[in-house]
Amino acid sequence: MRRAACRRVPLAILSLKVSNPARIPILYVILGVLVAISVVPMYFYSAQVESINRDRLKTNEMLLQNTVTRSLADDISQHEASLRRMLSNLASAIQVASGNDIAAEHVERPELRALLENFVSSSDDIAYATLLNAEAKGISAGRIAPDAFLRRELERGFAAAREGRAYTGQTLVEGSGKSARTVVLVSSPVMYGGRFLGMIGSVVDLQFLIRRLEEVSRAGLTPYVVDAQGRLVAATHASYATGQDMKHLEIVRNFVDEGSKAQLAATKEFTIQEGKESIEMLGTYSPVTSLDWAVVVQKPRLEAYRGVFEMQHTARLLALLAVLASIMVSFYAARRIANPLKVLTESSRAIARGDFSKRVELRSRTEIGELADTFNMMSEELQRFVEDLQRAAEEKKRTRTPAAIPIA
Repeated sequence: MRRAACRRVPLAILSLKVSNPARIPILYVILGVLVAISVVPMYFYSAQVESINRDRLKTNEMLLQNTVTRSLADDISQHEASLRRMLSNLASAIQVASGNDIAAEHVERPELRALLENFVSSSDDIAYATLLNAEAKGISAGRIAPDAFLRRELERGFAAAREGRAYTGQTLVEGSGKSARTVVLVSSPVMYGGRFLGMIGSVVDLQFLIRRLEEVSRAGLTPYVVDAQGRLVAATHASYATGQDMKHLEIVRNFVDEGSKAQLAATKEFTIQEGKESIEMLGTYSPVTSLDWAVVVQKPRLEAYRGVFEMQHTARLLALLAVLASIMVSFYAARRIANPLKVLTESSRAIARGDFSKRVELRSRTEIGELADTFNMMSEELQRFVEDLQRAAEEKKRTRTPAAIPIA
């Protein structure tokens, strides 16, 4: 019975030596799981945070452009309304002073000339003013002399006044070099009892608008003003000239296409062509409804969204560092788990080779430590069992050997 048991034990032990197919090291499995549960959620969280912040930064840039254009449009509207009130007051004063008669023999009265000169001197924005009667005869005052282009605008203003309409002309450049000024004609009819008496025309110096545009340009924006036909009213950019057709810019074309329906500010992304280079832009226009003008600001999208791109770069860098840190921590944790299992595997192989004295030296308060203690107890029991079998086999062998017969 013991011999059968002795034979079965080595066979059972030898059966442990049967080769197993190639397996994936548990270190890789544990490392993969730890990296997955640490890196993947972090990736999706950082992507979500980046998307939210990107949208907020874009919205802030659009709000900034909207605020700037709206402020400029309001300034222009206030100047225009103020000038219209001044013209209305001047027309009333002229009617009183002239007794509603500014015919050829009355239009050059000293009191009317004094009213006109006081009107010009009352504001630095008024460069020239004229009072014309129904026969287009009259007086003028100001610091500039009308050229052919300005005289043509005066003719258009007079024609509009005959029809009882106020008129705002096309912007012109008066003078040359450093003395050049961007001006625009604003005129109003002088009426009494529905009868056309004449016209008051004032040439407004748009230097106040140029200064405001220069202030905006210091913030990195390119500001300009266009009229209803898409012609440039005023700008600070060296490549933009007064009267230039700006409809080659998509944002200006959108404003012109909207026409009188353009009542609210609009922000657009568009592309401009500079030579062979295409530049992606972000721009906003705000209508000046009283003049059929629009204030436009634009900025390259690369600069407009610079904060977005910097945030994306920083977020990706931090995410990369976090991933590397997670991999390092995961690798350390995986090694802490896999190394004891490796020791247990090596000890099991030693026992399979017949070395029952192999013990596992692990100090851990986790289940792995308990497994190591159980493995050592099993090894000790198995070693004692094998030793008992070996002693029993040796004793049996001695009892079967016949005693030596002494030779006489």
